Amino acid sequence: SVAFSPDGHTLATASDDNTARLWDVRDLHQPHPLSTLTLPTGILSVVFSPDGRTLATGSSDHITRLWDVRDSYHPHLLSMLTGHTNDVYSVAFSPDGHTLATGSVDTTARLWDINNPRQPHLLSTLTGHTNAIWSVAFSRDGHTLATGSVDTTVRLWDISDPRQSHLLSTLTGHTNTVRAVAFSPDGHTLATGSDDATARLWNTNIENVATRICTIARPAIIDSEWHQYLPDLPYRPPCR
Repeated sequence: SVAFSPDGHTLATASDDNTARLWDVRDLHQPHPLSTLTLPTGILSVVFSPDGRTLATGSSDHITRLWDVRDSYHPHLLSMLTGHTNDVYSVAFSPDGHTLATGSVDTTARLWDINNPRQPHLLSTLTGHTNAIWSVAFSRDGHTLATGSVDTTVRLWDISDPRQSHLLSTLTGHTNTVRAVAFSPDGHTLATGSDDATARLWNTNIENVATRICTIARPAIIDSEWHQYLPDLPYRPPCR
């Protein structure tokens, strides 16, 4: 896993050698190391907070850690997020930086309140995948979370209220592990990458999807047809 800081000056890298490293990449021809974070186990994922002050790491000891990286030469541990029961493969900050999402081999994703990064607390646990979660991503407005899994599905979750998160939809079609998920900047398209050797683009804008369906379904159902098949319901065709 690799991640740039928001200002583009620093690169974080994670490795199975039990380290995460920070690099000064302002001169791309001569990057140089700034500091090394060392853990007892392999580090699987890294991501910077939107303000660049905090780094999150997910590791094979089932723990997510938050680090203060304001001084990139001397980063220090802020807190440890525990609760997952297997490797943490993916970490992502919400666009406002108030929430952290973690995805784990334990088949769950978790949402954490990190307004105070020294005292984070669990908001909700997202269950439903039947195998490891490889990737998590927030939509640009922060209201939707996408999770990609070894179970070959992608799930979209409504996290408008992260304490009452619920499943919106399950995207099927991939035939192998979904390793990467990413929203477009406008939030209307989701990209997914899979071990089935394909990447897919999904329209996540409900109004656009409805318009496409209605275009395909032309002509619209007429009054007489409606009452023939739905005699007990008032005439309200979904497409006009």
